[in-house]
Order: sequence, then structure tokens, then C-alpha cells
Amino acid sequence: MKALLTSAVVISLVTAPLIQAANAQETQITPLPLPAIPGIPAAPDGAQATFDKKAIEFLMYMVEMSRLIGGGVTQLVAHAQTAEQLLIRIQDATQAQRAAVSGPKSFPVNNEEADLAARKGGLGLREMVDAALNGRTLGPQGTQSAFAEFHNLYRLDDSFALRNDKRLGNVIAAHTSAQGAVTASTADDSYKRANASMDRLNGYVTALESSNDLKTSVDINTRVMIEVAQQLNETLRTQAAIASLTGVYFMAVGADSAEPESLRDLINFNR
Repeated sequence: MKALLTSAVVISLVTAPLIQAANAQETQITPLPLPAIPGIPAAPDGAQATFDKKAIEFLMYMVEMSRLIGGGVTQLVAHAQTAEQLLIRIQDATQAQRAAVSGPKSFPVNNEEADLAARKGGLGLREMVDAALNGRTLGPQGTQSAFAEFHNLYRLDDSFALRNDKRLGNVIAAHTSAQGAVTASTADDSYKRANASMDRLNGYVTALESSNDLKTSVDINTRVMIEVAQQLNETLRTQAAIASLTGVYFMAVGADSAEPESLRDLINFNR
């Protein structure tokens, strides 16, 4: 009994602050119910009846403290589970927002093999002219199709056949004719491609009006900038073809002027 009392005193000294804290928090902590225990064994033979009020009081403190601690831990676990559910919801919402601002969106990028070939525009204007004079076609498919139409409409084979003529005027006529056909074909293809680009822009504007997330809006804006760049390049391509034709014309004038009695023929030819 003396040992029990000593243990109880020590426990009381250690647990007294906890008891005070528990009493201050007992309105917030629900103690656990008493657990089920087996039946209390009967007193053994020869046992002496004793009653120690102080020891019983400390034991009661210990039981109540255990209940409070257990209740507090239980509530902490419940709060932790609630917090976990909230974190899961936040994570799901974050992932949804992340998906809205990242990842691929189903917008056409016009990057198929035909689009890549059309953007290349061929090796160059001079190479396209040389190919035309020798019965071949170079450049994007749209340019080649337009060239074939001009070739048949204006019967350019007869003009191209003069490329090896002895007279310089006829050679110049063959080359300027080929240059003109290439320029007209380039302009025709660029015009059609610019029209197709404008149609896509109309679709982007419609998609932008119904966009409900940042990623889609940024994607649409990016594709609009691509279309603007393409239209600008189509303009530059056409202007380059026109500038090349102009340069060829003045070179032809200069070359033919150097030939005796040939300037009059070139002037009449251009008229």
C-alpha cells in the first residue's frame, strides 16, 4: 500500500498540470466512454479490507485523465480526417484548374505535310523560272496548279521554246514570260492561302467568344499570331515575286538595248 501511495503521489505531481489543462478544455474535449472490462475478481482468501481515500481519489484522476486524453486524441484524429478530405478537395480543384491552364487543346495547327510543303515555297524564284523553261514545275502544290492553268491558257510552250533562239529579243521574251507565269502563280497561290487563313481567323474569333479558361484563350491567341505571320509571309512572297519580275524586265531592257536595232523590237513586244 505504501508503494501504491508513493506511485499515486508521483503521478499526481506529474499529471496535476495536465488535469488543470484538461479541466480548462473539457468543454471542448469529449471524454471517451468507459471501456468494457471483465468482472472484478473476488478478494483472495486472507485479504484484509482496507480503504485509502487519497489513493482512490488519485486513481479516479488517472481514469478521468485517460478518458480526456483518449477523447482528445479521437477528436484530433477526426479533425485530421476532415482536413484530409478538405486537402483532397483542394487537390482535385487544383488539378482541375491546372488542366484548364495547361495541356493540349483541340485546335487545328495546320502543320500537316501539305501545310509544311506550302510554307516552304520552293527553292527560289529563279529556280522555278528555269524549271518552267525546261518543262518542269517547282514550288508548292498550289503554285504548280496555278502555273499549269496559266501555261495552258496562254500556250506558254511556244514562248518557252524561244529560250534557245539566236535572237536575244526572243530569249528575253521566253524568260520574261516564264518569270511572269511564276509571279502570277505565286500571287494566285498566296491569295488563296491568305483567304483560307482569314476563314480560320473567323473560327478562332468564334472559339474565343465561348472560351471559358485561360489555356484555351492563350492557345487561340497563339494560333491567331501564327495566322498573322503566315499572311505576312504570303504578302512578302508575292512582293518578292513582283520585285523579281520588275528586275528581270529592266535587265531585259538593258540587255536588248545593247543589241543593234533591237530596242524597237522589245518595245513593240511589250506593247
